[in-house]
Amino acid sequence: MHIPLRAVKAIINSLLPGSPGRIWYATLVCFIYFPLQIHAQTGCPVPKVRKYVSGQRTASLLGWVDNETLAADANPVTFSTLNAPIPLLGLTFATQYLRFNSQVAAGTPLSVKIIYPTNLLGAGSSATVQPFIYDNGTEKAAGVSSSVGNLLSLLNGAGDMELTFTPKDAAGNPVAYDGVWIKLSGIAGLAMNMGVYDAWIMQDPPGDISCNQAIDVLAGIRAGGVNLLSATGGVVNKWNAIDNDPSLSTYAQLNTGVQVLSQVFETVVFNTPAKAGDSVYLVLQDPGGGLLNLSLLTGFTIQPYLGTTPAGSPITNSSSLLSLRLLSGPGQKYVLAAAIPAAFDRVDIQMGGVVGALSSLRIYDVKVVSPVPVYSLTINGNLTPGPICIKDADKLKFNITNADPCAVYKWYSTDNTLLSTGNAYTPVITSPGNFTWYVEAIRNGCNSVVSNRVPVHVTVEPRPGKPLLTIQLNP
Repeated sequence: MHIPLRAVKAIINSLLPGSPGRIWYATLVCFIYFPLQIHAQTGCPVPKVRKYVSGQRTASLLGWVDNETLAADANPVTFSTLNAPIPLLGLTFATQYLRFNSQVAAGTPLSVKIIYPTNLLGAGSSATVQPFIYDNGTEKAAGVSSSVGNLLSLLNGAGDMELTFTPKDAAGNPVAYDGVWIKLSGIAGLAMNMGVYDAWIMQDPPGDISCNQAIDVLAGIRAGGVNLLSATGGVVNKWNAIDNDPSLSTYAQLNTGVQVLSQVFETVVFNTPAKAGDSVYLVLQDPGGGLLNLSLLTGFTIQPYLGTTPAGSPITNSSSLLSLRLLSGPGQKYVLAAAIPAAFDRVDIQMGGVVGALSSLRIYDVKVVSPVPVYSLTINGNLTPGPICIKDADKLKFNITNADPCAVYKWYSTDNTLLSTGNAYTPVITSPGNFTWYVEAIRNGCNSVVSNRVPVHVTVEPRPGKPLLTIQLNP
């Protein structure tokens, strides 16, 4: 059996967690905005940010870790790879230690993003995660370890996965921790490998943030009606679904493969929780160039989540929540919109699992869209459709009719000058003409975004002139 030279070096230099030959690789701590909780009193979403680990090291026995620094680079796109070859004389393993720049308080949930391969299915506890605390510079287990399979509670899927748990001791008490190690052990007759993207905790942001941004994707396969080991589907260019390409020329493609009863998925994670009533917009296309309608989207499902909890029932092609319309321009691209009846911070898009389902589907864009402000025009409190007379201009008021209790409304002039804040606005008009202002709903903890502003129009007519009397004599 061939053992790579780097694996031999790893045995010598980092066999034990506290060995003097260990090397730490450090990166800057980076924050990416991400949600986790809902405010208990108001029911309004509360933005959180990801605080990533800031450094790492590895240890192994006949195993090794490729691209080890990529698991601590604060980038959800890149990953390291743990390798545990077929054991030669007993057990082999590869371990990666990921540390934060300061100790994390007990009770703080911890997340690790991994690539869960199909060969780990049914492999028991070959992959484990263990929070640790430093004891005289050495990593010491903090609380109990968990197998990756148990944390996922999912033995019929493979691909990108998030593990989120609160480190606790054997009695169930939360424990403080400095980091987490991920260990992959070899099993007789099996060569194992597993990707590790990063690890993070959630914390309050330093200030207001840009909300409703897609920041992460997970993609992979699920068994559906076949053995997962024989599933042939997958997702190509998964990140293109959230690359904000205004030309809509780049896409992720879901392929069910030969085994049409298997399922492929792409989960898009947003940086802030959306409220009940917000919508998901997807731009889709049949790779074959054919026309799409809802009846053709058999086996296509959207499942919203808030963290790991389903936010309502799966939305299928027969759901009344779903609408589909053709985009103008070439390419037969469609906008699929679904109003989500519960708060959510991610959507799982799944295709396949039934006979007759599309074998491929392209996703050009995935966005969260909040309801735009709707306003009414009143004079002395009475609704009017407009236009109005200049003599009534000082009695004019705009009122938001679909006010969001989790938002403040700001009114702007055409040059983006802030004029007023509140659910109503009384403009100052001194002359007739056509006038335009803008109103924006800014949710708790979110930044103002010019593109979210809605125009508000009114036409003001001049006073009528003096009547002209014409006297006509009888003939």
